[in-house]
Amino acid sequence: MATNQKINQETELNSLQQLVGTLILLVEDEPDIADLLTFILEAAGAEVMALSDAEEALFLVESLHPDILLCNMKLPDRDGSWLIEQIRVHSCPSLRQLPAIAITSYTREVSSYKALNAGFNRFLVKFESPEEIVNEIANLLSTEL
Repeated sequence: MATNQKINQETELNSLQQLVGTLILLVEDEPDIADLLTFILEAAGAEVMALSDAEEALFLVESLHPDILLCNMKLPDRDGSWLIEQIRVHSCPSLRQLPAIAITSYTREVSSYKALNAGFNRFLVKFESPEEIVNEIANLLSTEL
């Protein structure tokens, strides 16, 4: 039984290391959730740049050229829809193609249709399992290559 448990732990660690070498721009205005997501993503091997403001994120995406955007749909001033719409019409072709995942905890107020229609590639509820979040990012990145 101990051997099976060890194999499962090793499998979990290996599956969580699937984002090594990935630069993620995280836009999240709730500090505790930003810290938790950063911890999960860094445990998966990613480098994370976390911001809480969509306008600042737009400026940074132009200079940073991240591999993927993970963005809260509801932000204080400009929301996630505004940010992805600006990215999708950007003058730089590579930025227009930036893989992007919308996240929210307000599933009654924010629909996957709204997020996908705005230009996000995927839609996630914030409180999915860490493995699900990592897997969604890895799957999107693998389809975009």
